[in-house]
Amino acid sequence: MKRISLWIIPFLLLAVLASAQEIKRPVFFLRYDGGTKFEKLDEEDEESAFDYQRHKITFRIKEQWSDDFTTNLYTTFFLKLYDESSDTDYWYFYLNPNYIWDITDRLRWSSEFRSKWIWNYDPEAKDELDLTSLRAKTELTFKILEQLKIIPSFQGVFDLDSSPEASQQIYTAGLRLESRINSRLRLNARYRAIVRAPLGEPSDVSGEDKHEFGINLSWDPNK
Repeated sequence: MKRISLWIIPFLLLAVLASAQEIKRPVFFLRYDGGTKFEKLDEEDEESAFDYQRHKITFRIKEQWSDDFTTNLYTTFFLKLYDESSDTDYWYFYLNPNYIWDITDRLRWSSEFRSKWIWNYDPEAKDELDLTSLRAKTELTFKILEQLKIIPSFQGVFDLDSSPEASQQIYTAGLRLESRINSRLRLNARYRAIVRAPLGEPSDVSGEDKHEFGINLSWDPNK
Protein backbone atom coordinates (compact mmCIF):
# COMPACT_ATOMS: atom_id res chain seq x y z
CA MET A 1 0.00 0.00 0.00
CA LYS A 2 2.87 2.38 0.82
CA ARG A 3 4.47 1.73 -2.58
CA ILE A 4 1.23 2.57 -4.35
CA SER A 5 0.86 5.82 -2.40
CA LEU A 6 4.42 6.85 -3.36
CA TRP A 7 3.60 6.41 -7.05
CA ILE A 8 0.42 8.48 -6.68
CA ILE A 9 2.24 11.54 -5.28
CA PRO A 10 4.00 12.59 -8.56
CA PHE A 11 0.75 12.30 -10.50
CA LEU A 12 -1.07 14.43 -7.93
CA LEU A 13 1.64 17.09 -8.19
CA LEU A 14 1.34 17.13 -11.98
CA ALA A 15 -2.42 17.39 -11.68
CA VAL A 16 -2.06 20.45 -9.45
CA LEU A 17 0.44 22.08 -11.82
CA ALA A 18 -1.81 21.46 -14.79
CA SER A 19 -5.08 22.35 -13.09
CA ALA A 20 -7.53 24.51 -15.02
CA GLN A 21 -5.43 24.05 -18.16
CA GLU A 22 -5.75 21.57 -20.96
CA ILE A 23 -2.88 19.06 -21.12
CA LYS A 24 -1.50 18.89 -24.63
CA ARG A 25 -0.79 15.61 -26.37
CA PRO A 26 2.82 14.38 -26.18
CA VAL A 27 5.17 15.15 -29.04
CA PHE A 28 7.52 12.43 -30.31
CA PHE A 29 10.93 12.90 -31.96
CA LEU A 30 13.07 10.19 -33.56
CA ARG A 31 16.56 10.86 -34.93
CA TYR A 32 19.27 8.70 -36.49
CA ASP A 33 22.93 9.66 -36.95
CA GLY A 34 25.55 7.48 -38.59
CA GLY A 35 29.09 7.71 -39.82
CA THR A 36 32.07 5.81 -41.21
CA LYS A 37 35.81 6.43 -41.29
CA PHE A 38 38.37 5.41 -43.90
CA GLU A 39 42.14 5.65 -43.46
CA LYS A 40 44.78 5.81 -46.18
CA LEU A 41 47.06 2.79 -46.25
CA ASP A 42 49.95 4.81 -47.64
CA GLU A 43 50.50 8.54 -48.00
CA GLU A 44 51.71 8.11 -51.59
CA ASP A 45 48.90 5.73 -52.45
CA GLU A 46 45.29 6.81 -52.77
CA GLU A 47 44.05 3.42 -51.59
CA SER A 48 42.21 3.54 -48.28
CA ALA A 49 40.83 1.00 -45.86
CA PHE A 50 37.64 0.99 -43.83
CA ASP A 51 38.29 1.83 -40.17
CA TYR A 52 35.00 1.92 -38.26
CA GLN A 53 31.27 2.60 -38.40
CA ARG A 54 29.03 4.25 -35.81
CA HIS A 55 25.27 4.39 -35.33
CA LYS A 56 23.22 6.56 -32.98
CA ILE A 57 19.44 6.58 -32.44
CA THR A 58 17.79 9.20 -30.23
CA PHE A 59 14.16 9.11 -29.17
CA ARG A 60 12.48 11.99 -27.33
CA ILE A 61 9.05 12.44 -25.79
CA LYS A 62 7.93 15.97 -24.91
CA GLU A 63 4.93 16.44 -22.65
CA GLN A 64 3.53 19.91 -21.93
CA TRP A 65 1.40 19.52 -18.83
CA SER A 66 0.55 23.21 -18.67
CA ASP A 67 1.80 26.56 -19.95
CA ASP A 68 4.24 26.59 -17.03
CA PHE A 69 5.40 22.96 -16.76
CA THR A 70 7.04 20.81 -19.44
CA THR A 71 8.80 17.43 -19.22
CA ASN A 72 11.08 15.63 -21.67
CA LEU A 73 12.36 12.07 -21.83
CA TYR A 74 15.42 11.36 -23.95
CA THR A 75 16.70 7.87 -24.74
CA THR A 76 19.78 7.20 -26.85
CA PHE A 77 21.37 4.05 -28.22
CA PHE A 78 24.92 4.27 -29.64
CA LEU A 79 27.05 1.58 -31.31
CA LYS A 80 30.64 1.83 -32.60
CA LEU A 81 32.25 -1.06 -34.50
CA TYR A 82 35.76 -1.26 -35.94
CA ASP A 83 36.57 -3.19 -39.11
CA GLU A 84 39.02 -5.48 -37.34
CA SER A 85 37.77 -7.37 -34.33
CA SER A 86 38.88 -5.39 -31.34
CA ASP A 87 38.21 -5.01 -27.63
CA THR A 88 37.46 -1.33 -28.30
CA ASP A 89 34.07 -2.02 -29.95
CA TYR A 90 31.43 -0.69 -27.60
CA TRP A 91 27.85 0.50 -27.24
CA TYR A 92 25.97 2.62 -24.75
CA PHE A 93 22.42 3.44 -23.76
CA TYR A 94 21.08 6.23 -21.60
CA LEU A 95 17.86 7.67 -20.17
CA ASN A 96 17.61 11.39 -19.54
CA PRO A 97 14.34 12.77 -18.12
CA ASN A 98 14.10 16.48 -17.38
CA TYR A 99 11.57 19.16 -16.56
CA ILE A 100 11.19 22.93 -17.00
CA TRP A 101 8.96 24.78 -14.54
CA ASP A 102 8.15 28.48 -14.84
CA ILE A 103 7.27 29.10 -11.21
CA THR A 104 6.65 32.81 -11.77
CA ASP A 105 7.22 35.31 -14.54
CA ARG A 106 10.71 35.92 -13.13
CA LEU A 107 11.73 32.49 -11.84
CA ARG A 108 12.32 29.27 -13.79
CA TRP A 109 13.51 25.96 -12.32
CA SER A 110 14.81 23.13 -14.49
CA SER A 111 16.43 19.81 -13.59
CA GLU A 112 17.55 16.64 -15.34
CA PHE A 113 18.57 13.16 -14.26
CA ARG A 114 20.65 11.02 -16.61
CA SER A 115 21.57 7.35 -16.32
CA LYS A 116 24.13 6.03 -18.81
CA TRP A 117 25.43 2.49 -19.30
CA ILE A 118 28.45 1.55 -21.45
CA TRP A 119 29.47 -2.00 -22.39
CA ASN A 120 31.85 -3.84 -24.72
CA TYR A 121 30.11 -5.00 -27.90
CA ASP A 122 31.92 -8.32 -27.47
CA PRO A 123 31.06 -9.72 -24.01
CA GLU A 124 34.25 -11.83 -24.12
CA ALA A 125 36.56 -8.87 -24.70
CA LYS A 126 39.76 -8.92 -22.66
CA ASP A 127 39.66 -5.21 -21.82
CA GLU A 128 36.34 -5.20 -20.01
CA LEU A 129 34.32 -2.02 -20.42
CA ASP A 130 31.43 -1.77 -17.99
CA LEU A 131 30.54 1.72 -16.81
CA THR A 132 27.45 3.15 -15.14
CA SER A 133 27.34 6.94 -15.11
CA LEU A 134 24.72 8.81 -13.07
CA ARG A 135 24.22 12.56 -13.44
CA ALA A 136 21.88 15.01 -11.70
CA LYS A 137 21.71 18.69 -12.64
CA THR A 138 19.53 21.55 -11.45
CA GLU A 139 19.37 25.14 -12.61
CA LEU A 140 17.51 28.29 -11.55
CA THR A 141 16.91 31.29 -13.79
CA PHE A 142 16.28 34.59 -12.00
CA LYS A 143 14.97 37.42 -14.16
CA ILE A 144 16.22 40.29 -12.02
CA LEU A 145 15.33 42.95 -14.55
CA GLU A 146 13.66 42.86 -17.92
CA GLN A 147 17.09 42.85 -19.58
CA LEU A 148 19.08 40.92 -16.94
CA LYS A 149 19.12 37.22 -15.99
CA ILE A 150 21.25 35.41 -13.41
CA ILE A 151 21.44 31.61 -13.72
CA PRO A 152 23.12 29.54 -10.98
CA SER A 153 23.45 25.77 -11.53
CA PHE A 154 24.82 22.67 -9.83
CA GLN A 155 25.66 19.25 -11.26
CA GLY A 156 26.90 15.98 -9.81
CA VAL A 157 28.27 13.03 -11.82
CA PHE A 158 29.02 9.59 -10.39
CA ASP A 159 30.97 7.18 -12.61
CA LEU A 160 30.77 3.60 -11.31
CA ASP A 161 33.36 1.61 -13.27
CA SER A 162 33.69 -2.17 -13.37
CA SER A 163 37.21 -1.49 -12.18
CA PRO A 164 36.81 0.20 -8.75
CA GLU A 165 40.15 1.97 -9.26
CA ALA A 166 38.59 4.09 -12.04
CA SER A 167 35.39 5.14 -10.24
CA GLN A 168 35.07 8.88 -9.71
CA GLN A 169 32.74 11.69 -8.72
CA ILE A 170 32.62 15.13 -10.34
CA TYR A 171 30.81 18.21 -9.06
CA THR A 172 30.25 21.38 -11.07
CA ALA A 173 28.90 24.67 -9.74
CA GLY A 174 28.18 27.34 -12.31
CA LEU A 175 26.93 30.88 -12.63
CA ARG A 176 25.81 32.61 -15.83
CA LEU A 177 24.82 36.20 -16.47
CA GLU A 178 22.79 37.19 -19.53
CA SER A 179 22.09 40.85 -20.19
CA ARG A 180 20.91 43.09 -22.99
CA ILE A 181 22.45 46.51 -22.50
CA ASN A 182 20.40 47.96 -25.32
CA SER A 183 18.71 46.77 -28.52
CA ARG A 184 22.10 46.38 -30.24
CA LEU A 185 24.44 45.32 -27.47
CA ARG A 186 24.43 42.05 -25.47
CA LEU A 187 26.77 40.97 -22.69
CA ASN A 188 26.99 37.40 -21.37
CA ALA A 189 29.38 36.00 -18.76
CA ARG A 190 29.89 32.58 -17.22
CA TYR A 191 31.89 30.92 -14.44
CA ARG A 192 32.27 27.24 -13.52
CA ALA A 193 34.05 25.51 -10.66
CA ILE A 194 34.73 21.79 -11.22
CA VAL A 195 35.90 19.38 -8.55
CA ARG A 196 36.86 15.76 -9.29
CA ALA A 197 37.50 13.21 -6.56
CA PRO A 198 37.84 9.42 -6.21
CA LEU A 199 34.67 7.45 -5.53
CA GLY A 200 35.20 4.78 -2.88
CA GLU A 201 38.36 3.68 -1.07
CA PRO A 202 39.72 1.45 -3.92
CA SER A 203 39.62 4.35 -6.40
CA ASP A 204 42.99 5.81 -7.36
CA VAL A 205 41.59 8.68 -9.44
CA SER A 206 43.57 11.83 -8.73
CA GLY A 207 41.74 14.81 -7.28
CA GLU A 208 41.30 17.85 -9.48
CA ASP A 209 40.08 21.40 -9.02
CA LYS A 210 39.37 23.55 -12.07
CA HIS A 211 37.93 27.01 -12.65
CA GLU A 212 36.60 28.22 -15.99
CA PHE A 213 35.21 31.59 -16.99
CA GLY A 214 34.35 33.54 -20.10
CA ILE A 215 32.77 36.74 -21.40
CA ASN A 216 30.85 37.20 -24.62
CA LEU A 217 30.01 40.63 -26.05
CA SER A 218 27.92 40.95 -29.20
CA TRP A 219 26.88 44.07 -31.13
CA ASP A 220 24.35 44.14 -33.95
CA PRO A 221 24.29 47.55 -35.70
CA ASN A 222 21.25 46.52 -37.76
CA LYS A 223 18.89 46.72 -34.81
